Amino acid sequence: MYEAGLLGRDEQLRVLQELMGRLPDAGGAMTLQGGPGVGKSALLRAAAERARRAGWQLLEVAGRSDDTPFSGLRALLRPVLGTADALPAGQGEILRSVFEIGSGPPPETSKVALAVFNLITTRAAEQPVVLIADDGQWLDRPTRDVLAFMGRRVSDNPIVILGARRSGRNMPDVPVLDVPVLDVPSARRLLARHAATLPPAVRERILGEALGNPLALVELPAAWRPTGLPGSWTHLPVSSALATAFAAGLGELPVQARDALLVAAVEHVGDLSEILAAASVLAGRAVAVDVLDSAVAASLIRLDRTRLRFLHPVVRFAVLEAETPARRQAANAAMARVLAEQPDRRTWHRAQSVNGPDDEIADELADAHAPLLRRHGVVAAIWALERSAQLTADSATRGHRFLCAAEHAYGLGRTRLTHSLIDEAERQELSDADRAKAWLLRDISDADPQPGPARTQVRDITELSAGDPDLALDLLLSAALRAHRTGAGPAPRAGIVAAAERLTGTSDPRHIAALALAEPVLHGRAVADRLPSNERVWYLPDADGLRLFGMAAHAIGDPVRAVDLLGRAEPILREQGRLGLLSETLLTEAADLLLLGDWPRAAHLTEEARRILAETRQPALVAALTGTDAVAAALRGQVERAVELADTVATWQRADLIPTLRLARGVARLGEGRYAEAYEELRPLLEQPHEGLRWQGFAAVMPFAMAADRGSSRHEAAHILAILEEAAGVTPAPLLHVQLPYARAVLAADAAAEELYMVALGQDLARWPLVKARTEHAYGQWLRRRRQAARSRAMLLSARTAFELIGASNWAGRNAAQAAGNPLPSVMELLSPQETLIARLAAEGLANREIAERLHLSHRTVAAHLYRAFPKLGITSRSELAPLLKLPEPAANDH
Repeated sequence: MYEAGLLGRDEQLRVLQELMGRLPDAGGAMTLQGGPGVGKSALLRAAAERARRAGWQLLEVAGRSDDTPFSGLRALLRPVLGTADALPAGQGEILRSVFEIGSGPPPETSKVALAVFNLITTRAAEQPVVLIADDGQWLDRPTRDVLAFMGRRVSDNPIVILGARRSGRNMPDVPVLDVPVLDVPSARRLLARHAATLPPAVRERILGEALGNPLALVELPAAWRPTGLPGSWTHLPVSSALATAFAAGLGELPVQARDALLVAAVEHVGDLSEILAAASVLAGRAVAVDVLDSAVAASLIRLDRTRLRFLHPVVRFAVLEAETPARRQAANAAMARVLAEQPDRRTWHRAQSVNGPDDEIADELADAHAPLLRRHGVVAAIWALERSAQLTADSATRGHRFLCAAEHAYGLGRTRLTHSLIDEAERQELSDADRAKAWLLRDISDADPQPGPARTQVRDITELSAGDPDLALDLLLSAALRAHRTGAGPAPRAGIVAAAERLTGTSDPRHIAALALAEPVLHGRAVADRLPSNERVWYLPDADGLRLFGMAAHAIGDPVRAVDLLGRAEPILREQGRLGLLSETLLTEAADLLLLGDWPRAAHLTEEARRILAETRQPALVAALTGTDAVAAALRGQVERAVELADTVATWQRADLIPTLRLARGVARLGEGRYAEAYEELRPLLEQPHEGLRWQGFAAVMPFAMAADRGSSRHEAAHILAILEEAAGVTPAPLLHVQLPYARAVLAADAAAEELYMVALGQDLARWPLVKARTEHAYGQWLRRRRQAARSRAMLLSARTAFELIGASNWAGRNAAQAAGNPLPSVMELLSPQETLIARLAAEGLANREIAERLHLSHRTVAAHLYRAFPKLGITSRSELAPLLKLPEPAANDH
């Protein structure tokens, strides 16, 4: 069957294919049923195309507003009316009277039905016939009766009858094929075809409002036009096709019914008593509930006791689109009068009811943005601040409110929106502090920072922030972030440290993060001492503080504390809807989990970050994600993929990602046994003054030592080991200290090696399974070379088990297998990335619907993934997932 362009309709196409496949030996009838715009007509077009290609007789009709008896039948049969002469005289005369060819009174419907049936069967004797009747609800009643008569009798003839109608009365004894809305993945794919150039926020709004309706997914992008911030879109523009499909009866409603619908359209709660009260204000006279009967009859709304609901969001948009801006403002003003006891909603409607500056409303909106943030999310708060700025008379205050909105947009991950709001702010007469804040926001939200000085120079921090310590700390952190991202040299970094030392608030997370980013080795100990203890982490409610503390821990090489801090910040950011900061947090946490050895959890976080970035499109974080993917692939032994991803990272020419791509390439070369190349790739990460080392250098210590040992570069590596020893005397970085004993043992002379291995394995490695596995593997190999078979086998078996639990059986685990047997496949090898992600969420205790909400899938899709995953894993229940995935025990806390 012709099906080009149809998404999410495999089942419906299969059923139609089966029905039409009966031709030419037999036939049948079927009614496609579904709401407006779901794609019934598209399926009928696919069937019609099949008929044309097969050379069958195709007869088509579409319902229209014409109640004349048999008007639909005339349109349907016109191409074959010439064969009516072959019918018995009485039946031919009946058909001619229907087509006004003969004369006499209108014939009985039953007689017409029999004549039409004989006409079609006569034609079908020569070639199969396919009759298609679209929009059956608009066909005249006699035509529908004739089609129903035929539908019950065509199964033994080469005739197929296909009808389509909205929900309601169908043809008796004729099978019904339901055509539902699209599932979320299919809806996303259809929207991508028609909205590829629209901003992510617009696409998400359209996706949410279309509710899977294909016509809405096609027409809303075509009709869209910029109207301000996403949160300020009271409605999406609708095309004439959408208005016709969803709200054809709107123009025929009584005036009072249209007043009530307009009020309901500008309002989002749907409380019937509020709507009728506001409609009464708008109309200037009492409006009773019975005025809505006509709207119910027109299939525009439904009434559920105390609620009024539009049958589809597009109906609401059509109502708003049909009215003038003045009428929409009047409806908002009427609703505001009714909501005197609900200040937040009242303020929202008042803000929609005016055009020019209104400081009273502007102040109310500015005050309301915090409650809106808590109750309705970041987009609502951004809209409140932006609308507040638009209604503010004073230029400086207006600019300040635009900047506050820009801060929230930055947290949301909307870079273009952030810059747009900053542009609006900078057109105002900003104070020096707000001017500095604008520079700061543009700096930290820059999608592709270039090497060079920050817009806000370090020496300017104190001057620009005079009297505002909070702003000074923001500027300090901005300068440190830029220095980190652009690979600044010692002098700029020293300037940041000097500025930090002149500021108060040294316990502030921004101060601590700035020091960690600027000088992670030289000031690593001071940063570590000021990070919150494990006990305090659970009592810190501030996501920003937790995120910055976690960033600092990551920068100084303490992945355990970073994971604990970022893991605490992650759910708070998710709940607040701050997707931009959440994606950054997820990627940092994932990088640390890779180094520790919790690869399933790392994969889970990177997949979530990937989903977010597909919508927010933050180029800097997309690059970071690619770098994380490259390291993960290298660790798993996926050499070609790791190198390909690292090459992609290189095209960004980002100074802060160069160490990451070196780490990925070096580990990949090591995994395929190209030790000399691995050595040369990793050496630049370590061969520099110890104060210049970064976390990627610390992460390279074990791979570098292995490459030096296997590649006969032990002597040359000695001076780098000396640099690491010197760094270890300065920084407490666990990522360095936990790996250094391994490097000492691997690069030591045989006489000293065993004692050094014992020291390396004597550390507390409970949170470092990858380090433990690598060390056991190296020690086991060392024992095997000395023909200590029993000790070697025990150590290598322990290493193999650890590698398999981590998911590293494709890389180092295969070396362990040389002495200890073949490795078992890991969970991550058995399942697809999507199945792994869903299985992990299920193991954490989330129900299918919660997983679906988290991943923007349907709960049926989640259930299907789990249904396929269980046999692969050899389990039968959800309770078996957690042990299999080796989820850590939840951290103990008292609340």
